[in-house]
Amino acid sequence: MGVNIQSYSESTGGSVANRLPGIYVLLFSLTQDETVTVGKLGTLKFPVGGYAYVGSGMKGAEARVRRHLRTHPRASWHLDYLLPIGEPVAAILGHTAGRLECPLAQVLRHQFQVIPRFGSSDCRCSGHLFQSADSESLAKATLDALERFGCAIKVLPLSPEGELFTRQ
Repeated sequence: MGVNIQSYSESTGGSVANRLPGIYVLLFSLTQDETVTVGKLGTLKFPVGGYAYVGSGMKGAEARVRRHLRTHPRASWHLDYLLPIGEPVAAILGHTAGRLECPLAQVLRHQFQVIPRFGSSDCRCSGHLFQSADSESLAKATLDALERFGCAIKVLPLSPEGELFTRQ
């Protein structure tokens, strides 16, 4: 059974404010193998498939997601090097005052291939970017973990251009 991101968002209260603290997972896919130079990490190979990037925004998780989705002339985060060549799928927010970014990364590490050191230069995690054959399995694992953590969940579907879909 697939994860219906649109209906999940509606059923879990998709109107949570932009400035609430929490953690997020940006889901995107690569339709071809890519080789990318990622700052001090150097040149990395990324195979075709689904990807999940785990981050936090303690001054606003949704605001942090919006920042990642904008084009930047200079990369600041590891994700800034990779996201522009990916096809966005969704952003999953877990609103919480707790610092659950690393615990979520640990959960995903046991289920998916981790990209070593990607996104984890400020912690001891093996990485905060995960790869799978498809984005759906990453979404399901993320939603399951956020529910177990007791987070208020918000799912934001993304357009192919990387913009948040919003209802008027």
